[in-house]
Amino acid sequence: MSTLLCLIGIALAALALVGVGVPAYLLCVAGFALCVIGGLARARLSVAIAGMVFTIFAFAIAPDGFTAVLQMMDVNPKRFFKFYDGMSGFVGSLVVLALTLVMIRRHAPQSYETMLGASDDFDKVVVGAGKLASWLFIPTMFVIFYDVSQRKMLDFDNNIIDSAFYFDSTKLQELEWHLHSVLFLLCLGFAYRYDAHVRIELVRDRMAQRSRVWMELVGIVFFLLTYCYLIVEFGWVFANNSYKIGEVSAAQTGLSHRWIIKAMLPFGFALLFTAGLSAAFRCVVYLFGPTYLNERAGDYAGTHHADLPEDVAVKGPITD
Repeated sequence: MSTLLCLIGIALAALALVGVGVPAYLLCVAGFALCVIGGLARARLSVAIAGMVFTIFAFAIAPDGFTAVLQMMDVNPKRFFKFYDGMSGFVGSLVVLALTLVMIRRHAPQSYETMLGASDDFDKVVVGAGKLASWLFIPTMFVIFYDVSQRKMLDFDNNIIDSAFYFDSTKLQELEWHLHSVLFLLCLGFAYRYDAHVRIELVRDRMAQRSRVWMELVGIVFFLLTYCYLIVEFGWVFANNSYKIGEVSAAQTGLSHRWIIKAMLPFGFALLFTAGLSAAFRCVVYLFGPTYLNERAGDYAGTHHADLPEDVAVKGPITD
């Protein structure tokens, strides 16, 4: 029942974005309250966190959301966002963090198991999106193959231009980088979850296990999550402005609906943010939780790559 309350809260925030005749700020406030109540009632932690973040996001971007509240308070929205946009986002993040900590404590004495459960849920979303996006490799290769083949065929017979098999090369080339961009962006979180990114092994693999986890946690909190938040915020404005003006390709024969590809930027970094949050939970459990959970939570405690320094490869990494 408690998880259902969170789902209802998410649905209300979605209705606020769509617009149903009810002021968005009322729907978002009601949705946030339901997510908080559900979380405090021991709902699934991942759903409660997702609900709080989504309702705040809807409140911030809906035309009759936060902007409407500022206008009712006789505050100039443009002036407010110019000076306090970053501060308002920081305050919202602290509120979600504080409520999340309270919800975790409500799950005691299984608080750490609850955090790992939430991490597993976030991983399923990130990995699922990455696996689904990976199938874009097939149409990407097909488009590239057809584009190159078509240009070679035109060297022998220009009559193909008048056939049903001819597609403008500009459209094909733009479709190539559109598909490649979506593939890359939607797999960012997947790559982080499976540690497929570059690390500075020369330093990291010589550190003790707990030191590696501390480094991971500090990097996530102060760099990864912060950077993802900024990209999602500005990326949304980037895509929304493109949608409002009906932006199309700068090329005369290019693709239309440029906002679709631009919307993949905030969506992809939202998935990376989710992967970072999942990793942060695992790091906290490893550092502060019971030792019997170390094996399950220690994804970021060990070495990950084959090209280890010679002394580490022979003697093993430094241990605590």
